[in-house]
Amino acid sequence: MTDASHPRRAPPSPWWIVTLDEHVRPTDSQPAAMRRRWRALARLLRSEDPDQAHARAETELRSLPNVRLEHLAPALDWSAAAEALASFLRDESARPPDASHARVRVLVCPPHCAHEQILAHWAARHGARILDLPDEADVLADTPRWLESLPPPPTDDRDARPWVLPRLERCFLRHAQGLTLLRSFLAAAFSGRLGPGLIGCDSWAFAYVQRIWPLPAGVALTLQGFDGSALAEHFIRPFCSGVHAVEFRSARSGKPLLPEPDSDGEDRDAAIAPELRQLAAHVRGNPGLAWHYWRERLRSAPQARPAQDGESGTAPSAADTASRGMTLGEDVVWLGEDIAPPGLPADSGDDHAFIFHALLIHRSLPTALLAHLLPTPEPRLQSLLLRLEALGLVARDGGGEAARWQVPPLAYLTVREFLRSRSYLTDAF
Repeated sequence: MTDASHPRRAPPSPWWIVTLDEHVRPTDSQPAAMRRRWRALARLLRSEDPDQAHARAETELRSLPNVRLEHLAPALDWSAAAEALASFLRDESARPPDASHARVRVLVCPPHCAHEQILAHWAARHGARILDLPDEADVLADTPRWLESLPPPPTDDRDARPWVLPRLERCFLRHAQGLTLLRSFLAAAFSGRLGPGLIGCDSWAFAYVQRIWPLPAGVALTLQGFDGSALAEHFIRPFCSGVHAVEFRSARSGKPLLPEPDSDGEDRDAAIAPELRQLAAHVRGNPGLAWHYWRERLRSAPQARPAQDGESGTAPSAADTASRGMTLGEDVVWLGEDIAPPGLPADSGDDHAFIFHALLIHRSLPTALLAHLLPTPEPRLQSLLLRLEALGLVARDGGGEAARWQVPPLAYLTVREFLRSRSYLTDAF
């Protein structure tokens, strides 16, 4: 996987599936440090760009109400990714068979890209069997009970019903007694004994699995990274037409995030606002992560106060409306400044790295199991988790003893960079 100019996309969908070595991370042509210097210079020079007059200071803007936010930034439709997966598999089956035609494929996705939901949609539309996940106690106990519960292999390839294992990261634990079940399952799956199937796996778990049971070349698939154009297609373009059209503008520059409708002659990708290209590069092309940042940055501006008794009730002119950052017949939503990431504790060390790495490899873990996997005494572990939670670096899913700890979306990039800087095994995304 590489950092490169993003390949051209075929409209209308930004979702498409590629092999792991074809994945491309979008890059930002203007590094963050250079952008900060340009912004500071622009503030000093007070650019005469007419759009700049429409820019909005962050203090003038308000977070969107939840109902409005749910309308403008609804949860990602992972069924579209499932359609892209189905299209990839159909195209592959139509080609002459060769060594790359694996009977079992692994869908590898970075954190917050919901591979289990993608595979659930695919399974529902193709009549596939969804395999139950083993209990974590069975994983540690090294019992064959889960393997023995799997459906028997098909007797006739023509009638073979595909199977789906949605979360490979729940089939092992990073522990001396936590890997046997994984090895046995992978041996059965890739030897063909289970028939054709699909496995979903988090990218961090995949990086770890490759160290202990290297998978055959070419079996891993993934979502192509979203560039700025793909973010525009998914987050903005669906709201740009109709009676209740919405215009998305940059609070920093006052400019629209999409080109004007009459800009047919422009290169479509080049016309995309730099904020979208920067967001795509910042999240490393991860659409699930981009969605969380997008929602957090959407803002509204206070509306013009209606005329009171004795005041002029004349409707504002187009010029007046534009000066407030609004256009007649359109609603305007602003993209605010970048989200400040949570900061790491000043004394961050191995104990913090152990926690982060275990949570990312397994995606989420309860306190008791995390204590079983780490050398940190449980009382200290609980104290560290509560401190990291207060800083926004970990979060709980659920309550009580069943609560599972995970790295939340807006902390992920901070945590990833911390682990990379300490030479921990990281994912390829």
